[in-house]
Amino acid sequence: MNFKSIITYSFKQKFSPDFLFEGEGASFFYTYIRKNASTSFKKLFQELYTGVCPGELPSIACMAEHARVKGLTPAEIGQRFETKLFVYRDPIDRVFSVYKNKLIQQDGAEDLLKRLEKVVERDPGLLTFDEFVHEYVVLLETDRWEEVDGHLYPQVWHLLPITYNKVIRMDNVYREMQDLLPPELCGRVFKEPSNSTTKGSVSLPWADPDCPAIYFRNKYVQGKALPSLNQLLTPATEARLREVYADDYRMIEEVEGKTSALLLSASALPPGLDFSLPEEHNKG
Repeated sequence: MNFKSIITYSFKQKFSPDFLFEGEGASFFYTYIRKNASTSFKKLFQELYTGVCPGELPSIACMAEHARVKGLTPAEIGQRFETKLFVYRDPIDRVFSVYKNKLIQQDGAEDLLKRLEKVVERDPGLLTFDEFVHEYVVLLETDRWEEVDGHLYPQVWHLLPITYNKVIRMDNVYREMQDLLPPELCGRVFKEPSNSTTKGSVSLPWADPDCPAIYFRNKYVQGKALPSLNQLLTPATEARLREVYADDYRMIEEVEGKTSALLLSASALPPGLDFSLPEEHNKG
């Protein structure tokens, strides 16, 4: 599946680097998007660039030092790299994954929780999923967007104004990456989802949208039980998230062939976030 973005987000390079993954007979351009199988791609980096970054998983800074693509125009990127890839997922599922992973499981959540507490001015454990969305995620539409953690930034903010010709839905990553990698390598890296919020957990039999994160935290500590999106997503919050991530949903419709064309709207950008059209578009 293909997707052509036409907007350059001027602050993209602060939170979404682009990489060249090369080795084992593979070579492709990859745009990093948090919460979109990003841990698996870190594992792939360690496989292809053996020994250059310490630890089981590399830091983004170390990856950038050794494999970041920079200094090229969109046109040059389009010409130089045959395969240009990003992974996408449903935006609401992505937001709920952040809520589960950071507020309930509290996996690597220290920075996010500190930032969240400063914004909402109370213990993040007291937040229901509805409150997490209506008091925090919605700031993405305002000039306070930078107060929101990067795991929640819309997926289209991460993209360059190029044609991506390998656009993969997250639940298809293993199958799609078999086109680019040797079978054994692909199996080691992508067959089992990495850093999944549901890995090793069980379903919580009962959950109510009015329950705060600390309630679910206690259930998780006691028995690895987690709530589902269906249990906590109210119609009002679903509608609000669809507004906040409208451009992501337009991107998905374009990728999956549900619409004939896509134009990301400047009105959907948060105040103060500059954008520009690629040069070839401006000439038109």
